[in-house]
Amino acid sequence: MKARTLTLMALGTLALAACAGTPPRPPQPVGAPASAAPADRFVAAIESEGCVLTSANLGAVLLRSGLTQAELPGLTTQLEAQGRLEPSANDAIRVLSDNCI
Repeated sequence: MKARTLTLMALGTLALAACAGTPPRPPQPVGAPASAAPADRFVAAIESEGCVLTSANLGAVLLRSGLTQAELPGLTTQLEAQGRLEPSANDAIRVLSDNCI
């Protein structure tokens, strides 16, 4: 019952905020622009997910970067050879960039 009350209160607050007359903000781009190189888009997408690529955030990284899972093996090999990626604990991959130390 308490959860239902809290849910109704939250929905009421959202409804009031929607009526406040404040226009919604337009969506903001995240990560590298689509015109950037695939490697740069991939790194930017991993940076936006906390600098680590895991099986849990792989889908989000692929969506943000505009890449497919088939493109990853060659891309990760290239980035690792350039020193921009490194293996991390628990089958994760860590980005090495100015934004991720």
